[in-house]
Amino acid sequence: MISGQFARPRGLLGRLVGRTMARDNAQLTRRVVAALKLSGDETVVEFGPGPGVGLRLLAEALPNGRVIGVEPSPVMRAQAGARTRRFAHRVEIIDATAETITLPAGSIDAVCAVNNVQLWQPLTASLARVFQLLRSGGSMAIGITEHAVLADGGSAGRNFDTQLLPCLTEAGFIDLIAVWKPGGNGEELLIEGRRPLHWGRSN
Repeated sequence: MISGQFARPRGLLGRLVGRTMARDNAQLTRRVVAALKLSGDETVVEFGPGPGVGLRLLAEALPNGRVIGVEPSPVMRAQAGARTRRFAHRVEIIDATAETITLPAGSIDAVCAVNNVQLWQPLTASLARVFQLLRSGGSMAIGITEHAVLADGGSAGRNFDTQLLPCLTEAGFIDLIAVWKPGGNGEELLIEGRRPLHWGRSN
């Protein structure tokens, strides 16, 4: 099923899907990376980097930093590795998901994802884990196109922000901003937010 390939690409068809994602999501990926407002020495995690367009942009923006791609598809890890080969000393690509990642809490300066948060299962627990990874004040940027494939084979549509924003708030993110703009793959949503500087049970 084609929609399943966009969720977790595999085999020859998966490689072709990766090329399609690299082309169609390029504009949104640039927008997401720019939203992080990086200074050049941060440690940044991209979830579901697919063919690695975002990882390469992050590596270029972080000459003194570190980039970690969290990608469960072997086909996509291979494409991303090829695309970021000249940055191999600063880019690491690991086999994990937002739910299974085992990096230390508070060890990451910024996180981002393009066209995959709608597939995170379970969403609430995955967002909570991503929140825990961020240091105090760490930033988050999520991009989703209206055509992003859902787990059931449908598409995200133009109201996905109304579903995702409450989940992000529940996970603890603050200062959330959601903006739709026309892009390379239809209407494209960018959500920005951050972890509070001070976090506790009273927040």
